[in-house]
Amino acid sequence: MADRTLTDRLQPSILDRLTDDNPEKTTENPSDRVIDIRRLREIIQRDLAWLLNTGNLDTTLDAERYPNVVRSVVNYGVPDSTGDFANTQRALTVRDAIRRAVELFEPRLIDGSLSVVSRTEDETRESLIVFDIIADMWAEPVPAELYLRSQFDTTTGHISLEHGG
Repeated sequence: MADRTLTDRLQPSILDRLTDDNPEKTTENPSDRVIDIRRLREIIQRDLAWLLNTGNLDTTLDAERYPNVVRSVVNYGVPDSTGDFANTQRALTVRDAIRRAVELFEPRLIDGSLSVVSRTEDETRESLIVFDIIADMWAEPVPAELYLRSQFDTTTGHISLEHGG
């Protein structure tokens, strides 16, 4: 079988394929149907920002009675973790919520490769919790690393993501 180029192996998500970025054009350029590693990182970063800034129903769902609902898109997002100040316990709770949500709802990351690390030395305000999100993205011929720096604001519940490293 002929070896395909890297761009032949990476395709945008279904959402990106269905989104018309140029509605004034009646045809699509074939090169718009494939992406490179840089664009894949951008797409995953955007999708993770959406995921981590969406509140889920964890506090209202009965996990024992409805275990499949807890793991379904009905429960997409993270639990509300807003409060006054960042502390060690809150950092652990937020870290675990980030890890759980990413593992459940981001299939483009390789199972077992996700690491969410608290960066307490980087916290500049009492209301911020800083994390590094590190994982391997699925790509051919070899996986590519994803490294994001996230800041969780405990007063607003907003999580910002930027390329780390």
